[in-house]
Amino acid sequence: MPQTATRKRPATKAGAKKAASRPSRKVGNSNAKAGRSVSKVRRRAASKAARRPVATGARIALRAVARRAGRAALRGGREVVERAVRAGANVTDGLPTRPPIQCSIDVAVPIAVAWEEWMALECLPEGVHDVLDIERNDGELVGDVRGAEWIAEVRDERPEESFAWRSVEGSDCAGLVTFHRLSDRLTRIELNLDVRPRGPAEALCVRTRLADRRAEAELRRFKARVEFLSPDEYEDHAKGRQR
Repeated sequence: MPQTATRKRPATKAGAKKAASRPSRKVGNSNAKAGRSVSKVRRRAASKAARRPVATGARIALRAVARRAGRAALRGGREVVERAVRAGANVTDGLPTRPPIQCSIDVAVPIAVAWEEWMALECLPEGVHDVLDIERNDGELVGDVRGAEWIAEVRDERPEESFAWRSVEGSDCAGLVTFHRLSDRLTRIELNLDVRPRGPAEALCVRTRLADRRAEAELRRFKARVEFLSPDEYEDHAKGRQR
């Protein structure tokens, strides 16, 4: 059977006008999305603009706090230096601030060897200074302290027991070193120093116990030098003494 073709109804004038006046759905949806994206961008920009003054103010406040902390630390450092200077002035006026320096060390050599090596006077520790290039002229000692002349008097000397001196130029220190036999090859050396600083720098060295550490370090150097000697040398020396 032959198929009958369907006829389209012609659009009336009223229907055409109605279709033309009706907006497209696709166009409406795209316009709505564009409006929402624009509003999001505006809200983000407003939020950033609102936060920007807060962040700037926080940075300014932190910088101000850092500046105040730096000024306070600087004032504190100046106060420490001023107190040290005042303390040095008190010490130089003869007011004692702490006990004498006392340190000791055990040396693995006979007492006779320890005594002779010490009395070679290659170096005398005085805490604040180390006296070098010492020469002895009877009861007087002459040496060098940082390029300046150092002179001291020998107050007491007992072979293999003790040695005492008192500096009169170049420094202000009274020293006493004693020797104690612990065994045939072990000797204890005890060092006592009564240091009177001459100026703020030396006063700070004494008050911070830097002078104590320097004296201890010098004893350790003496120990290392003496114990490096060959045992045959001081055994031969001991035999010669017995003869």
